[in-house]
Amino acid sequence: MSRNPLLKFFVKEYRKKIAKQLFIEANGIVNRGLFEGMHLGEEIHWGKADVASKIYGLYESEVMEFIKDKHYESLVNLGAADGYYPIGMLMKKRVSHAYCFEENPLGAKYINQNAKLNRLDGAISIYGRADSQFYKQLPEGVVGVNNLVLCDIEGGEFELFTDEVINTFSQSTFIIEVHDFKFDDGQNKRKALIDSFKGFDVEMVKSKPKQWSDIDQITALSDNDRALVCSEGRRVLGEWLVAIPRKTEHGA
Repeated sequence: MSRNPLLKFFVKEYRKKIAKQLFIEANGIVNRGLFEGMHLGEEIHWGKADVASKIYGLYESEVMEFIKDKHYESLVNLGAADGYYPIGMLMKKRVSHAYCFEENPLGAKYINQNAKLNRLDGAISIYGRADSQFYKQLPEGVVGVNNLVLCDIEGGEFELFTDEVINTFSQSTFIIEVHDFKFDDGQNKRKALIDSFKGFDVEMVKSKPKQWSDIDQITALSDNDRALVCSEGRRVLGEWLVAIPRKTEHGA
């Protein structure tokens, strides 16, 4: 495996170029998958090379597969980036409100813009960086019910999900992207996080190959371009902790 930083740079830039081309051809509208019909904003602060896989419903298909037939009171999105999940879930009426935590001011700006683009700005609340006290910022009545807590904070999950946080959301489902590979003691952190979800059924879900064979725009690409569109550019295989409360109603 090449570790040439210049080669990695050019591959990343070429992924962005292909993604932008497909984005333009689709007029920025998701045309396949759970979030079909959703408008993606032209301004992106996170994952510019992922817009093509979002357009064609391939992005994080493992998460999409889990949530596609479920409904929750609210989405609590920690690390909301540009608002892909909150806007998509609101548009498809999988939640009634989305509470977005995003530490990057540019990301928060684009969440707001994208919500307005999809006429959903009244159903989204935007906060800054999430820490282990984040839930205290939520309106009364949000915690303690059937929510989805969706988290992607690049390793911060190991500090954020204290026993207090997990107990506060004891009736909620969690989907947490796990970044143990970023730490020397990552395996210990990973085990401790899993063990923290007492009273939950826990499953670790890994990325799977993308199913693109019935997408004409993808099959028309060269093998190399197709591989780059279907790539999520991860350093390691993506993995999520999915925790569902036992003996409670969830995502019915």
